[in-house]
Amino acid sequence: MEALLMTLGSGWVSGIRPYFMLFLLGLSGRIFDLEQVPQVLQRTDLLVITAILLLVDLAADKIAWLDSFWDQLHTVIRPVAGGAIGYLLGGETDTTTAIVMAVIGAAAAFGSHAAKATARAAVNVSPEPVSNVVVSTGEDLAAVVMGVLTIALPAVAAVLGLVLLGLGIWLLVRIRRAYLDLRGTLRVAREARHLGAPPGA
Repeated sequence: MEALLMTLGSGWVSGIRPYFMLFLLGLSGRIFDLEQVPQVLQRTDLLVITAILLLVDLAADKIAWLDSFWDQLHTVIRPVAGGAIGYLLGGETDTTTAIVMAVIGAAAAFGSHAAKATARAAVNVSPEPVSNVVVSTGEDLAAVVMGVLTIALPAVAAVLGLVLLGLGIWLLVRIRRAYLDLRGTLRVAREARHLGAPPGA
C-alpha cells in the first residue's frame, strides 16, 4: 500500500519536475537509509546526473517560449520518469505489482504534465517575463512540498495528488473551452468585417 501511495505522489511530481523527484528520492534514501527507496536511485552517478538535469530544468522552465518547447520535449520523458519510479517502488514485491505501479505512475505524471504544459502555453501569451517566472516558481514550490510529503507522509501526498490531478483536468477543460470561444469570436468578427467591406475591397 505504501508503494502505491508513494507512486501517486511521485507520479504527480514527475509530471512537473521529474529530475527533482528522482534526486529527492535517491538523496533521501541515502541520507535517511529509507528501505522503501530502491538502491538504484541512491547511486552516486544517478544523483549527480539528476542534479545537473534538475538545474537545467529549473533554468529552462523560467524562459518564456523556451518553457513550451521544454514541455513538448518532456511529453514522453515525464511520464516515463513517473512510470520508472512506480516500477522501482513496486518491484520490491512482484513483477505484476511493479507493472501496475508503473502504469499508475506514468498516468499521474502525464496528467500533471498535461495540465502544466497547457497552463504555461496560456501564460506565454500574457505579459512577460514576470508571469512566466512567477508561475514557474509556484510549480517549483508545489513540487518541493509534494516531493517531501511523498517521502514523509505518502498517504497525504497521494490524496493531494489525486485532488491536484482533478483540478488539472478541470483546468484543461476550461482552457480548451476558452480557446474555442475565442476562436469562434474571432471568426464571427472576421466574417462581419468581410460582409461590411465595400465592393472591390
